[in-house]
Amino acid sequence: MQGQDLEKSGLHKAKGVRRAKRSRRTQEERSAETRRKLVAAAIRVSQESGYANLTISKVAQHAGLTNGAMQHHFASRDDLVLAVLDTLYPIVDLPFEDIASRKLPVRERVNTFIDLLWQIYSHPEYLVIWDIAFGTRGDAPLRAKLQGYQRDLAARIFKQFAASFADVGLTPQGADQIFSLVISCLRGFALQTLFGVERRRVDLEQVKEIAYDRLLAHTGARKK
Repeated sequence: MQGQDLEKSGLHKAKGVRRAKRSRRTQEERSAETRRKLVAAAIRVSQESGYANLTISKVAQHAGLTNGAMQHHFASRDDLVLAVLDTLYPIVDLPFEDIASRKLPVRERVNTFIDLLWQIYSHPEYLVIWDIAFGTRGDAPLRAKLQGYQRDLAARIFKQFAASFADVGLTPQGADQIFSLVISCLRGFALQTLFGVERRRVDLEQVKEIAYDRLLAHTGARKK
């Protein structure tokens, strides 16, 4: 009888431990969900009102939470902004490396790479990054972190761009010139949407044609 009582006691304790673990996991999940909700609200506020109006109280209001809940997860606006950037930058995580591995014809590689880049710059939330960039000009520490994001991003995409055309003899100088030209054009197209200017498909096709011609000039490759 005593053994049965001990067994039952052990089972109750085990169940209690499992319930405690489930409770802890649930609390962690709730906390993560609250953070996601606050970051999503911050993105909406930035889209609707601009970085200058990205305040703790406004974000909390959009998220349907209190200022206290907001400050529990983000001690300052800078912390929130960094969380927003961490959320937004994955939109640039596109399969550029597939272009090199698929060994597409040169023209198709150019077209595919530019189409992938335009998926980044035409993304509605990409303009939030620009808004933060403009808004942090007077905030040296935060701006330095943003510039670090941008440098890492540009270096990663450029490396993939150069690798995509390594087999046709594209020089580092040529890759840099073509990449800079394409990025400048696409960024310009993206910023024009702030003024209600929607880019026509023909504009993107012209960028592809220019990039392709420049690539041929730098490699001497035959037109394909």
